[in-house]
Amino acid sequence: MSKVFRLIASVVLVYFAFQRVNIVEIVGQIATVSWWKTFLILLYFLMGNILWSWRWSLLALDRPKFSDVLAFTWATYMGSFYSIFLASSVGGDLVKWVPHLKKYPKLSKTRLLSSVLVDRIIGISAFSAMACVVVIIAKLMRYQFPDSLFWFFIILFWGFCLFYILVFYVRLDGLSKRGGILKKFLEMAETLRSQNRQRVFRVFLISFLGEPIWVMAFWFYSLIFNAGIGLIPIFIFVPLINLIIALPISIGGFGPRESLFVYFFSQAGISDEKILLVSAYSGIIGVLNAALGGIVVFFSNFKREEKK
Repeated sequence: MSKVFRLIASVVLVYFAFQRVNIVEIVGQIATVSWWKTFLILLYFLMGNILWSWRWSLLALDRPKFSDVLAFTWATYMGSFYSIFLASSVGGDLVKWVPHLKKYPKLSKTRLLSSVLVDRIIGISAFSAMACVVVIIAKLMRYQFPDSLFWFFIILFWGFCLFYILVFYVRLDGLSKRGGILKKFLEMAETLRSQNRQRVFRVFLISFLGEPIWVMAFWFYSLIFNAGIGLIPIFIFVPLINLIIALPISIGGFGPRESLFVYFFSQAGISDEKILLVSAYSGIIGVLNAALGGIVVFFSNFKREEKK
C-alpha cells in the first residue's frame, strides 16, 4: 500500500506541475543534451560519492585505506540503487552496510549499523549548518524569500547544536527508563557518544565543506539549459527541497521535486518551463546515478555466483 500511495502521489504531483507547460517540448530539450555533459555530471557525482564514502569509512574503520574508501563507495552505490525501491533516499542506508559483513568480518553488525546512523546524523547536521550560513548571507544581501524559511534553518541549526551539547556534555542516564520519542533520542545520543569526539568533528567538517557539491550540481543543470537560476536561490531553496523529497511520499522524489521547484524558483522570476527542465533533468541524473548502483549490484551477485 505504501508503494501504491507513493506512486499515486508522484503521478498526481507531476501532473499538476507540468499541466501548464508543453511536456513534449521539455522532453525534446532534455533529449538534445549532449551525452558527454551527462557523463561529466555523473563523474562529478562519483567524486561526491567518494567523498561521502570516505566520511562513512572514517566512522566504521579506525584507519581506512584508499582501497577501503573504494569499497565503501561501491556499497554507497548499491544503497543508492536500493533506495529507489525503499521508502526514500534514506532507505538505501538500511542495506548498504550489508556487503561489509563479509569484507570486514572483524566489524560487528552494531559497529556497521551505528556508523551508518552516525554518518546520517552528522550529514544532516552539517547540512543544517550550511543552510543557516546561506540564509543569513541572503538576508544581509536583502534577497527576497519567506521568513518562515529563514527561521526554519536557524532553528534547525541551533537544534542540532543543542543535540550535540546534550550528547557530549550532559549525562542523560536518568531518563533511560522513559519511552517514546525520548527513548529514541537517547538511543541516537548513545550511538553518537560511542564515537570519538575528534572523529565526529572531523567527519562534520568533511560534511560541511562537501555539502555544496550536491547543491552546485543544480547550478550546472541551469547552465546546461540556460535557465538563468542564480547560485544564491539555488543554495537557499535546494537544501529545503532535498530535505522534503527525502520523506517517503513519492517514487524517487518525482512529483514533489517538480512542484517544489516551481513553487520556490518561480519567486526568483524564472519561467516554469526552465524550472521544470532543470528539475526533470536532475531527476533523470538521480535515476542514472542509481542505475550505476544497479550495475554494482549485478556484478556483486555475479561474483557471488562464480564463487559458488
